Amino acid sequence: MFDSSKYKDFARIQLKKRYSVPAFVFIFSELIIYVFSIPSLINQKGINVNDFFTSSDFFDWAGFMYAYYTPPVIVSELLSSLVGYVLVLASTHLYLKMSRSPEPITFADFIEGFSSWGRAILCGLMRDIFVFLWSLLFFFPGIIKIYSYSQMFFLADEFPEMSIRKTMKISKKITSGHKFDLFLLDLSFIGWFILVPFTLGFIGFWLIPYYRMTKVNAYHGILKEAVESGKVSMDELREDLRNE
Repeated sequence: MFDSSKYKDFARIQLKKRYSVPAFVFIFSELIIYVFSIPSLINQKGINVNDFFTSSDFFDWAGFMYAYYTPPVIVSELLSSLVGYVLVLASTHLYLKMSRSPEPITFADFIEGFSSWGRAILCGLMRDIFVFLWSLLFFFPGIIKIYSYSQMFFLADEFPEMSIRKTMKISKKITSGHKFDLFLLDLSFIGWFILVPFTLGFIGFWLIPYYRMTKVNAYHGILKEAVESGKVSMDELREDLRNE
């Protein structure tokens, strides 16, 4: 049974006296992404973004896109996305480790996750490409697929022998019947995220670790339920290792 309250309560317990490292990881990750976004920020100067949204003329839109997406901006945004995938998997590695043990964690546990940078990039690209393709059909299929593939990074880190294509397949299986639950879980944090700009981002030091730890607990919960109900088996999760 999906229990949002339990996942949140447990997250607060898991983070007790261990907030400093996740908070620092959040700051570190944001700084890294900001550095890779500098060309985009520089290029925004002199460009009126409102023109893109208020104009109904196709050529105005095309002109805006041409002015904004210069080669340096394209390269920086591509690198920002790729680095973002690696940071997500490294953070996932840290939070999964925290979820398994009450022992203190260090920044080195986060850095340890960088060793799987190739898997991180492949996982992020595959997820985003498939979500984009489904979004071309209509808005709602894209949203549904976001939640279908939402467990890929957890699976990629917890089962390093599992192929990325397999993580997508298993993610779809374990989220079956829980996509709306996961949506409601995200929705329950929306008020806190709205407050972030009003606190100059400071509340993010508390909110992001709390949110991510809750999501890890939800992952453990739906994976456990999927195994117990027969949606997936432990043999299926480990079969890639046996086939080597």
